[in-house]
Amino acid sequence: MGDSIHLEFNYAVPDLLMNKVKVSTPYQNYNARGNPTSFGIDVEFPEMELSRTLKSSDFHLLKGKIEDTMRSWEKKYQGYLDKCHKQRRGSSVDDMNREAQDAIEALKGILAHTLDIDDTIDWDAIKRKESFRIGREDLLGENDKYGHIELDSIGKPADYEEEDLPTEPTMERVKDEYGTFARVFRRKAIKADFYRRCESWREKKQAVLDENSRRKSAFDDALLRFERARRAFEEEKKHDNNRLEDIKSRYSDSDSRAIEEYCDLVLNNSEYPDYFPKNWVLEFRPEDQTVVVDYHLPPPGKLPTVKSFRYIKSRDEITEQAIPTAERKRLYEQVIYQICIRTIHELIESDAINAIEAVAFNGLVTNINPATGVRETKTILSVLAPKNEFVTFDLSQVAPKATFKHLKGVAAAALVELTPIPPIIQLDKTDKRFIDGREVAAQLDESVNIAAMSWEDFEHLVRELFEQEFATTGGEVKVTQASSDGGVDAVAFDPDPIRGGKIVIQAKRYTNTVGVSAVRDLYGTVMNEGASKGILVTTSDYGRDSYAFAKDKPITLLNGSNLLALLEKHGHKARINVSEAKNTPKT
Repeated sequence: MGDSIHLEFNYAVPDLLMNKVKVSTPYQNYNARGNPTSFGIDVEFPEMELSRTLKSSDFHLLKGKIEDTMRSWEKKYQGYLDKCHKQRRGSSVDDMNREAQDAIEALKGILAHTLDIDDTIDWDAIKRKESFRIGREDLLGENDKYGHIELDSIGKPADYEEEDLPTEPTMERVKDEYGTFARVFRRKAIKADFYRRCESWREKKQAVLDENSRRKSAFDDALLRFERARRAFEEEKKHDNNRLEDIKSRYSDSDSRAIEEYCDLVLNNSEYPDYFPKNWVLEFRPEDQTVVVDYHLPPPGKLPTVKSFRYIKSRDEITEQAIPTAERKRLYEQVIYQICIRTIHELIESDAINAIEAVAFNGLVTNINPATGVRETKTILSVLAPKNEFVTFDLSQVAPKATFKHLKGVAAAALVELTPIPPIIQLDKTDKRFIDGREVAAQLDESVNIAAMSWEDFEHLVRELFEQEFATTGGEVKVTQASSDGGVDAVAFDPDPIRGGKIVIQAKRYTNTVGVSAVRDLYGTVMNEGASKGILVTTSDYGRDSYAFAKDKPITLLNGSNLLALLEKHGHKARINVSEAKNTPKT
């Protein structure tokens, strides 16, 4: 069982982007066989219409990728702000025209861009080498009790400011505040005033000493926080680099899973404009050494629409000249065929251990159907490229569409119309653990004691219930065969883009309280399966330790009462009598 990973971390957001970017909850990606491939996180900058899906085969590497993206977007946003400023001046039109033309030319050169790049993974280059730094708020928070602490350039507490001690009163200074007459005739009052001032001084002095003691304690506490944060950073950095070394070692040994992880790294390193989806699912088939990629392509509306700008002095405004419709269609076709050929090239060129014999590329586009208003995902082109043939091509001289046709690729007549086509090779969406479900709920009535039914019927009942629960979102639930399920009784696939994903379900027909060990096992299974959530269902209940362990983890615990409520929700009646079940022979 793999190490449990808590999918959570902190990351720095540049001041310029504060409250402008959206970062999703980290999630686990998995291939069509249900095996985890990489971790992912979605980053969006709505104002700039920028979005990226960041991936890494190791979860903690995402932090650096998020911050790299933020820095990149900070530069782009600063450029955007500068551009907005320029747009208010007629002299900026020439620059804007050059930028518009450069954007179009960059799209026309998507394939050429990668030809001078070695796509083989440089393991040392992608290791974490950054030095530790921490911001003031990350270390101290927004708390006045730390306002006296000074930090150095890396965020380490360097010094703190002490309050000055009050000046001790003396009889001479007190006397000086009184006139000559008072000093002669009011000696007793002056002496009493002196003693009052001394008492007040002692109180103020003690208050300052207490405050300075608090400040020193706060400084020492901040220094401890810094050292703990630095140690955690160094341990995380070491862990990430060790994980990379592990992937590298397994890749060198031609481990199938490592080959998938390697290919995922290759595609993640490929640079495209920020408005491209940068999302894919891939698998490596060792039986025929083929990499199958379902690659999400940009819809037509994502490409640039402006060809040039014109400044009209009489109205003091800048107008846009749109790219003609026919030219936009040609540009979209050029872009899509280039992405296809480029992706195949990157995977084949980077094949350092000669593990790949062919690459199957399926190009998918997600867009709103103008006829129905429904968001749809369609495969618009598909091709299988044998490596021994592809490596003979001179990609600097090819026309990507002609190359696609030469490889006997299948595509819609006009890609811009997003007409779906059947893929040449599809991702394997089967899991040998899955077996056909059996209907059980229809046989229930108020006389049936679920706690006494056979364990196999209970598992099928749970599958059937969750199948009905996920039916409204188009999800499906599969039950696994006994004794080879690796701790998985059923797996739900929820397509909801926000709360969905792969969900592991375990069914425990227990008559005693479920111990915390079962919850720990479920959490380990969730991590091993690359699932987004785990659900434990029982006919009994859970102990306090079980609920405490599940807190703040992607785990839902359903007891007997919850199970009966779920049955009733979907129109079924039954009962649970644990005492009766204890006296019933188990099947």
